[in-house]
Amino acid sequence: MYIKSCNKFLLSIMLIMGLMMVPVYAAQTEVISLVDADSGYKIVVPNFVDVREVEVDGEIVKAVVAEKPVKDSLGTYTFFEIQTTNEDASMIASAPGTFYEQIGDLFYELEDGKVAYRPSLYVDLEEIFEDNVFVFDFSVTDADGEVINVFNSIYFVFVEAEESAETPAETPETTVEETAEETAETPEAAVETPVQEATAVPTASEVVVDGKNVSFEAYNIDGYNYFKLRDLAMAVTGSEKQFEVTWDAEKNAINLVSGEVYTPVGGEFAVSEGTESVQAIVNQSTIYIDGEEIALQAYTIGGNNYFKLRDVGEVFDIGVLWDGELNQIAIDTVVGYVVE
Repeated sequence: MYIKSCNKFLLSIMLIMGLMMVPVYAAQTEVISLVDADSGYKIVVPNFVDVREVEVDGEIVKAVVAEKPVKDSLGTYTFFEIQTTNEDASMIASAPGTFYEQIGDLFYELEDGKVAYRPSLYVDLEEIFEDNVFVFDFSVTDADGEVINVFNSIYFVFVEAEESAETPAETPETTVEETAEETAETPEAAVETPVQEATAVPTASEVVVDGKNVSFEAYNIDGYNYFKLRDLAMAVTGSEKQFEVTWDAEKNAINLVSGEVYTPVGGEFAVSEGTESVQAIVNQSTIYIDGEEIALQAYTIGGNNYFKLRDVGEVFDIGVLWDGELNQIAIDTVVGYVVE
């Protein structure tokens, strides 16, 4: 499972193209092995500059320095490409963020052992790339949804293209070596409260939205059903209970706006084939609805944020019904929410 599959390991970023103590004056494409050259996993970093030690709240970490990527025609950024020779690898999941806050999500299938690390971001990179250390950890699942590899402590710093032409400060070595704890653990500088875990069981119930069957990636935790927030927003868009999901860079928070049409970012309604229980980690994200901060129970599972269905139903007055005979969850935007 998610935690069991991740023992302590070293994340060593080995610079394959012979950088080794040679000053870097311009960006280049760099192939970087994760763990070691025999792990079977690499990332290909375009516009790579060098590896530098950076300080975050008194903690020194080594980060890959790269030129800030350019936004593509779809409004997304490609940070690097993941490559693997592991034939069991099927999906990549990630919750990219700064050293403190999640800023997006990613859930993509590998094709021929490759996938672009191009997450859906809640914020424009232009607004936050300066003076931030980015965390691009990711997990790998097989075709059955089982987590088979987890890569932590992948830190990036971005600079403008003209800055990369300057000679960087001399780096004593070109290997980034950080001890990665189990998946549920995070460096102390990145969190303020202890990580809480729970077991998530895939929801086997049929889900109906306003009378139509809809496929969701959903989990049951402690007797409650949890759904991806963006999936729910997409499902009710066009109704009187529709809501928008955005990222508030100023507040570093998820912003929900009732009554507005949801803007898809890609990846909505993505469903894996896993049937086994997985580990869920309590999510500490700040959430606002129509400008007012609210508390919603949420968990991070495989790099995606899941929210309690009844909490979302209550704040947007959406009916949430259960039919035990049919083993069916009904989401009804015509009726209001009824407290259990």
